[in-house]
Amino acid sequence: MIPARVRSLFLAAALIALAQSATAVELVRGEPSALRIYHGPDAAPSTAHAARELQHFLREMTGIELPIESDPHIALPGALCIAERAVPRSWPDPAALGEEGYILRAGTGSFQILGGMPRGVLYGVYGLLQDHFDCRWFTPEVSRIPRVDRLRFPRLGETVVPVLAYREPFVMEMLDPDWAARNRVNGQFMNLDADRGGKITYEGFVHTFESLVPPDQYFEAHPEYFSMVDGERLRHRSQLCATNPDVARVVTEELRRRLRENPGAGVVSVSQNDWHNYCQCAPCTTLADAEGTQAAPILFLVNAVARDLRDEFPDVLVDTLAYQYSRKPPRTMRPEPNVIVRLCSIECCFNHPFNTCASLRNKEFVADLKGWAKVCDRVWVWDYVTSFSHYLMPFPNLHVRGPNIRFLADHNVRGIFAQDVYNTLDGELSGLSGYLNAQLLWNPRANPREIIEEFVTGVYGPAAPAVRQYLAALEKLAGDAGVHSEIWDGPDAPYMTDAFLARADGLWNSAEDLARGDGALLQRVRTDRMAVDYAMLERARFLGLGALERDPDARWGLRMPEALAGRIARFFEAAEASDLIQIREHGDTVAEYRAGWERWIAAPESPARPAVTPPPLQPGLRYEFYEGRWIALPDFGALTPAESGVAATVNLEVSPAEISYALRFTGYFEAPATGLYCFTLVSNDGSRLWIGDERIIDHDVRYMAVPRGNPVALEAGFHPITIEYFQSAGRKHLEFFVEGPGLPRLRPGAGRLWTPAAGE
Repeated sequence: MIPARVRSLFLAAALIALAQSATAVELVRGEPSALRIYHGPDAAPSTAHAARELQHFLREMTGIELPIESDPHIALPGALCIAERAVPRSWPDPAALGEEGYILRAGTGSFQILGGMPRGVLYGVYGLLQDHFDCRWFTPEVSRIPRVDRLRFPRLGETVVPVLAYREPFVMEMLDPDWAARNRVNGQFMNLDADRGGKITYEGFVHTFESLVPPDQYFEAHPEYFSMVDGERLRHRSQLCATNPDVARVVTEELRRRLRENPGAGVVSVSQNDWHNYCQCAPCTTLADAEGTQAAPILFLVNAVARDLRDEFPDVLVDTLAYQYSRKPPRTMRPEPNVIVRLCSIECCFNHPFNTCASLRNKEFVADLKGWAKVCDRVWVWDYVTSFSHYLMPFPNLHVRGPNIRFLADHNVRGIFAQDVYNTLDGELSGLSGYLNAQLLWNPRANPREIIEEFVTGVYGPAAPAVRQYLAALEKLAGDAGVHSEIWDGPDAPYMTDAFLARADGLWNSAEDLARGDGALLQRVRTDRMAVDYAMLERARFLGLGALERDPDARWGLRMPEALAGRIARFFEAAEASDLIQIREHGDTVAEYRAGWERWIAAPESPARPAVTPPPLQPGLRYEFYEGRWIALPDFGALTPAESGVAATVNLEVSPAEISYALRFTGYFEAPATGLYCFTLVSNDGSRLWIGDERIIDHDVRYMAVPRGNPVALEAGFHPITIEYFQSAGRKHLEFFVEGPGLPRLRPGAGRLWTPAAGE
């Protein structure tokens, strides 16, 4: 009997009842078997590997190893047959199976697997093992392979063609080639060789304008190739002038060169750079206005390139983005048939499904998706499934994966890239996240709760009851329809409550107790528990001095609470035992994060930094404004400010620009008393705080408004400070807080911040 969820697998699936008289193919543990696994003499590498995989897992299940033999009667490169001697001499035409579809069918004394090339027969083996023999590959380390005394091959005819042609759960755990192949994902970043069927291969993955037409190579002679913004052609952080016909020619020539050097590539990317500054020249603006979207000039360029490439590379697809300013579909323009439009959900709320969320951002995304689905045959989606500011943040979005993927598949989406914790292992629930996405991308109509339950039972074993309760508590965080999330959320997000963290802490205590006695399981539990410890540590750090306990015997009357010290020690013990490298997408390795907490631990007993004697002062801080486009804090000493003045406090109002600039504030902080102070910066993009020549806070990171605070002991009096900041594009944010003896947390201004008086 085929489970109900398998019967409804795909839009193109068909089940054919077979005659009950067909001879069953079966293996019986302990009994000799004359069965063989046959493939043709011209079997593709993936077919030969599929035979080895089938042999391996049948042996694991029954203890019987079937020989693999070549049979000249099998002329197809993607066919396997399990039989004693008689191999069918005729096979169905595999043309309708595409690259990944397969047929499973029972014959008289045989069982046959036929697949499209290059991955179909391999997926057919995994489909047989998963859907009919109950095998699961949860993570690269943990699988479920049943041990049985009798294994009977199903009497069926089943044709399966996946709905989604491109499936990429982009999480580092899932880059393992065996895990990726067995879970039938095929993305660009998966380490899939020819044996494992290969993958969707890009020549240039995304944000390619700058690499296709490098400004350093072309700008001096041809500034007209690049964006005109406010009447000026931009060399740095520019886009392309997409309506310029010479730009299309240059892009096409470059892509022809690359494709000749990389004949295995099936997709090329012609897509906007990862910043704004779209072209405002008259032809680009006229086209964008006529079509009601900045996607129109980009599509104009992409269509021209797609037409020009088709003669030499008829099977290559041209991928572009519908992203941020280009997300809205055009009124009348249509992508060429060989164009992929990859719609990005970056602005969305991920607490609630796309199509049922009450937020305006989700409603607008749904409208854009439906618009593209009407005009484009190849809509792919770039989705986001973690907090990129806080890889360990408990992020309540597992429950939206099923509804979102199903909704996308139902609206003409044929490829999904799910960007997850991709540049380190052991992010928040990374194993479960990757497995759930892989299963749903293969079968958008699968039951996500069943998938999660199987994973939790298989991976956590005796600790599963506590983990199950934790996941239920996590899902409840998203229960308020009016509380939304975004992919930069941190532990200060409104849904991340103290009540949840206390409950979660207790549940992970229970999970550890249940896991004792199994070293590998206990390590998995401790690794996944890091998410809750991390959230509680970050909340404590944002509390500043409020996270410390009063102690009259301590040097500054404050000490690190034992509970917090224990949590810090436990977190870093687990982190060191794990494979975690980074805390967030950009910046903060585990070692850097540890160094920040070591400062916290040492601060209550540190000597006070001596005050200085300043020159005559006036209230405020001196600010310097710098024009430029940076992706990291610049060397301010090598720059000349465009403007300068005195600001009453640290703020962005002194900047005459909205994007692409840097600020430096310099002066003195006046400590009213000797004691322990805590300075905090919150910025988007990067910032640093210096007291004298000591760097107290380093948040040289784009995009993420993460509160960064550090304590330091100061003598009463004046202390030179410098605050550096850069704004790249998009959102801007800068806040500066201080607290200490006699100072509640505040944004310091007049009376606390000073700068040399005029002429000093």
